Amino acid sequence: MSVRAPTSEAVPDAPRAAPRGFFSLELLDNRYPGLHGLRVLAIVSVVQYHVTWILWGEQGVPLDRRFVDGSLSVFFGMDLFFVLSGFLIGSILLRSLRQSGTQDLRRFYVRRIFRTFPSYYVVLTILALTLPLTALQRQHLVFEYTYLTNFLPLHRPQVIMFWGWSLALEEQFYLAVPILFFVLHRMKSERARIVLLVVLWAAALVVRLSIYFAFRPWNDFILYGAVYFRTYTRFDTLVMGILLAFVEQRYRSEIGAWLRHPLHRAILGVTALTCLWLLLRPGIFGPNHVQLVHIFTWGTVTSVMYFCLLLLLLHGDGWVHRALALPVFRRTATLGYGVYLVHIPLIDQVLVPVAHWAVERGVSLTLFWPVALAAVLAASFAIGYALHVLVEKPSLRLRERLSA
Repeated sequence: MSVRAPTSEAVPDAPRAAPRGFFSLELLDNRYPGLHGLRVLAIVSVVQYHVTWILWGEQGVPLDRRFVDGSLSVFFGMDLFFVLSGFLIGSILLRSLRQSGTQDLRRFYVRRIFRTFPSYYVVLTILALTLPLTALQRQHLVFEYTYLTNFLPLHRPQVIMFWGWSLALEEQFYLAVPILFFVLHRMKSERARIVLLVVLWAAALVVRLSIYFAFRPWNDFILYGAVYFRTYTRFDTLVMGILLAFVEQRYRSEIGAWLRHPLHRAILGVTALTCLWLLLRPGIFGPNHVQLVHIFTWGTVTSVMYFCLLLLLLHGDGWVHRALALPVFRRTATLGYGVYLVHIPLIDQVLVPVAHWAVERGVSLTLFWPVALAAVLAASFAIGYALHVLVEKPSLRLRERLSA
């Protein structure tokens, strides 16, 4: 792959700050500071979704139905994580190709493994040892340890960490990314590379549509299980992130010049808002077409929305960019992985009993939900901090020695 030398507008490689002590944070890379605020917003959206779903959908807590519909309509925070993962992984591999001419796969995989595996295995093992397991959960545990959760039936009696499906999807995708970059490297033109990435991105929608039309009619829940969690139906968000990394690395100066025009920024903004409108209103084409709309919104629409949003953010310097780049968001986002790992056990073991207690005593659920969300977030960040200090930081330091 021919790679341009960095232009004057390219983001410089930012050295990681040295840790200050045992209790300090090993902060996330700060090449793209505006992305930290987006990560935090994604974390909050995912946690609020699970709080509502578990309380109302699983436990029958009588939350207001209009509020439930509004809360569950914000389901696309996870897709933001996928797009960001694709963008950051793509940026890392492009940087490696630019600097050394190779992908340096040993270093790539060492860094990925020591970033994600230790905390995941610690949480999964603690849950496996402390929770009463069904026979199917014990039988499927090996699949959870080998990051194949998203190919299991994601029902409570069958898996321990059903929310590990997204981690499994990402790890499986990481196995394929070097192959994709090898193919891109062999192609002769930039246009051909972009076309390949766009075709690959669209292929996920083709797979979802093929499954939908081949096996309809669908029950809503069965359709959700069949196409939402599988790697072969959900890789488009990750590919879109790689496409974003590629165009940013290759055409950053041109994109920056194009986006200086207010009309061009408005085009991206209106496109993102149109996608958001469709995500929040899947019934706009009538109740008979909601399932088909979902086939498009579960990856295609979300990735287009985030592509436009991230281009605006990466080339912005207004108050939104400055707000999302505040140092507090970098510190908070550093703990985001731990928050994702532990928030559902906290909901199950702490929030659910408290919610039933509140219902029995006639506590206003309108007030209870925001307080519950704030409490779950606070407790998750506290445990996430402990995981970071005790597990992630030692793993990252070992990673630096092994990948040097």
